[in-house]
Amino acid sequence: MVSRRTLITATAATGAAAASVPWWLRSVGPDASAAPATCELALVNDTDAAVNAYVTGIEFGTGRFMLLRSSGGPYYLEEPPGPVTPLPVDASIPLGAPGSGPRVLTLPRMYGARIYFVREDTLDFYVNPGPALVQPALHNTADTNYGKIVSFCEFTFNDVQLFANISYVDLVTALPIGLRLEGDGDRTVAPLPAGAVDAIAAELTGQAETDGQPWDRLVMRGDDGRILRVMSPQNVMAPYFGQPDMPFAGYWDPYVDEVWEHYRTTDLRVDLQGGRGVLTGRIEGDVLAFEDGSTFARPGARDVFTCNHGPFANVPSDSEAKKGLLARLAAACNRSTLHSHADQPNGAGVEEFYLHPVTNHYARAVHENAPIGYAFPYDDVTPDGAPDQSGAAADGNPRRLTVTVS
Repeated sequence: MVSRRTLITATAATGAAAASVPWWLRSVGPDASAAPATCELALVNDTDAAVNAYVTGIEFGTGRFMLLRSSGGPYYLEEPPGPVTPLPVDASIPLGAPGSGPRVLTLPRMYGARIYFVREDTLDFYVNPGPALVQPALHNTADTNYGKIVSFCEFTFNDVQLFANISYVDLVTALPIGLRLEGDGDRTVAPLPAGAVDAIAAELTGQAETDGQPWDRLVMRGDDGRILRVMSPQNVMAPYFGQPDMPFAGYWDPYVDEVWEHYRTTDLRVDLQGGRGVLTGRIEGDVLAFEDGSTFARPGARDVFTCNHGPFANVPSDSEAKKGLLARLAAACNRSTLHSHADQPNGAGVEEFYLHPVTNHYARAVHENAPIGYAFPYDDVTPDGAPDQSGAAADGNPRRLTVTVS
């Protein structure tokens, strides 16, 4: 089992896999026929301004970094003379005027891919030795793209399917994106509604006043005071990893203490879902140990928010059972249901997520103001029978992916 982040690269070679066998995985089984070699990509400007798009990723089959261009085919990265060399070509794709028809391109198979949009500006990309693409670091005030209104969505298009998602794992922005994927099915993912970013920012500013944690530092503003974006905790923490002054350091400790004390005397039962069975665990010493031999040490703030560090690190050699446990434990921690529901993920309904004072308030604020979309990497862990929250779309026979910026 893999997270949204791992999925974007892992599916290049192995097809789809996800934390909780959601709807999009059930539709593409091992006997599925090969996906087409290309499909249409339609980019729509539904804003009130000029917008440029960029399509970045890694070519399926060759592993070469590439960017699509307005004309003339893709550009493949070349070895640069040194680190952080400016991209030597203009890879911007100007969209039509607001309200005009879509800009249609041919999308080849690629993975680890993003579609960026920037309002009334262009984006700066750089190349490192490898060659490897240096993408915008929108949490970094020193990045040349920091002051721009930017958003992106992610996708993987391989020989099995096209998988795309609206992700708020990194940020929410004042340039919302909506998806429609047409093929054997017709799946639409709605964008953030008008005013959502302001509402999320206000909620997090209020939360900082309530608990004294730096939620207000997630709100990034331009020189004129306008909200550019709201970053996720993991991205605000990233520059401080390993340092004692890391934002949110120790934040999750009281909650983990509560969980650990509870399961010293109570069984924790984790359903791996998809017919893979239930595993039972308890605290042994200071480790959460399961009957299959999987163990988890106490997670800290970096572990919970990133879902990919310490006991929650994605280790390719781990058993599929442990990967399934990791996904459900990480989700239950972010949603703060692990202390109160011994059956995971099916014990807690969606209405019970984020009720504990120590919780992922960024994810809570996003879900209160967004119709759908990932707010942390394992947000596709879904209780059986509950609606999908992850903002993903997939099709094994894609004909057209429409991405609308609004």
